[in-house]
Amino acid sequence: MGKKFLRGINVLLLLLIIISTFSSCANEINIFGENNNEQINFSVSAPEWKNTDSLTTTKTSRSTPITDNSFGTDKSFNLIADQNDGAGNYSTLIDKESVSFTNNIWQTTPSHYYWSGFVNKTVNFYAYYPSNISNVSHTAGSPPTLSYTVPDNVSDQIDIMTATGINVSGNTNSSTPLTFNHIFAAVKFSVGTNGLPSGTIKSITISGIKNSGPYTFGSGWALGSTTSSFTVSPSTTITGAVGANITSDTFTMMMIPQIFTNATITLTYNTGTSYKQTISGNWTAGTTYTYNLSKPVNIGDYYYNDGTWGTIAEHSNSTASPIGIIFSNSASNIDKGHNWAHGYAMALQNTGSSSATYQWYTSDSSNPTGTYINGLDDIMSDKDGYTHSCYLQASNYAAGIAANSYVAKDKNGNNVGLPIGTSGWFLPSSGQWYDICARLGGMATASGKNYTSGSERNLRWYSIDISGDTNNYSSLCVSDLNIYLNALRERGYSVDLFSNNNEYYWSSSEYSSFGACSVGFVSDGDVGLDYSCYGKTSSFRVRPIVAF
Repeated sequence: MGKKFLRGINVLLLLLIIISTFSSCANEINIFGENNNEQINFSVSAPEWKNTDSLTTTKTSRSTPITDNSFGTDKSFNLIADQNDGAGNYSTLIDKESVSFTNNIWQTTPSHYYWSGFVNKTVNFYAYYPSNISNVSHTAGSPPTLSYTVPDNVSDQIDIMTATGINVSGNTNSSTPLTFNHIFAAVKFSVGTNGLPSGTIKSITISGIKNSGPYTFGSGWALGSTTSSFTVSPSTTITGAVGANITSDTFTMMMIPQIFTNATITLTYNTGTSYKQTISGNWTAGTTYTYNLSKPVNIGDYYYNDGTWGTIAEHSNSTASPIGIIFSNSASNIDKGHNWAHGYAMALQNTGSSSATYQWYTSDSSNPTGTYINGLDDIMSDKDGYTHSCYLQASNYAAGIAANSYVAKDKNGNNVGLPIGTSGWFLPSSGQWYDICARLGGMATASGKNYTSGSERNLRWYSIDISGDTNNYSSLCVSDLNIYLNALRERGYSVDLFSNNNEYYWSSSEYSSFGACSVGFVSDGDVGLDYSCYGKTSSFRVRPIVAF
């Protein structure tokens, strides 16, 4: 008949049940109560995950995590039930049997069970999902335990939920509520407030997290001592936009709840570029932790042809090649409008040979950009080199054309293209050259000033401007610039070093129809951005930059 009755039913009642059973076999599937003994059935609910963002300012599984909306009647779970005989002795009535939604109720299948009808013959229920978990052990009268080791590969992790109902009265005549709770913390990743380089994310790994222990139904985890690394491989292509998801629900990590310190997140692109971040925290069961990952743009970082940026160490396993040195981590409003918001990077080499020079224009009487840059503030603040350079692509504007035609090289001398979505190479403006000298070249730090002297037409760092100043600014500037270049040259890359042997470079900023701004590294110790000394027909070097 497929029915099982709770122990302790008296003989007369048993006879009545048997008679009733025999007389109602044809309608058995629709009978839920017999002689006041209700069939054991359940009402089931699963909670929503609580959400917590981590690393917001500094700060589920291959199967999609279960929510209250997704734990539908198509699901089934396993059940353990211990019955008290009324004297404190327990026996297992239901041992890991399946519960499914059948005939409009949650019930054990194929066998059915009925309440004893006696208040003191209580029952303890223990349910778990999914039902194919094999390492659940149980002794009658004690809560079951799950021995579990979290798989290293996230694609093998599952969202496990449990529910308990303790000391449920034996004369219950309604559905027994089972509220399932997630036993893991869910961990996801998105792009943080400082953004990330665009590209395809190959993997994200968290290391230094405890990975095993027994879970006791109704009370929780006892952590083991071993730690492990956990890897998710989403193959997600991101633009780097703030807030974008890196891992979807399908690639959510299911972690044992724990307090941890100095764990490491490693984000790896498909080129091998990887970024690391140390985290500490307290994961609680049933909570989703979204780590908002960012890679700030730092002055002196290298810019790579896969669109990433960072240190040489962060690219030690990368197939990408460095193509520039970042000298600014902000962009002009016009360039932000082109979606180049991260900043600017200076090329590793000059256009042409290291000593090649180009005229700005073939005569000293033109105003192709339509603007003139006058005064100290404008000299420093003009960051629109790209806009200026767009007007310098017609014939006779050799310096502008040369900057645009620059091609970066890898270690083997092969041409290396720019990442998609960048500006292309262009001639830096006066303000962009100022940033190169002041930030990469260390002039602001060495002098303690924005400049040592200046006028409407120029600014400079020069020791004769300040009494007692003995700095050789041009030597200091090229030395600091060359630190970044030499770090790459030592690793086999071709670079053009700077010299303070009277080297001059063009900018794209105009002062007048006669003059355009140039930067000079002069042998007497002077570093200057100057509009007044030379006309546009002069020939100077070209060091391009790129906006990204």
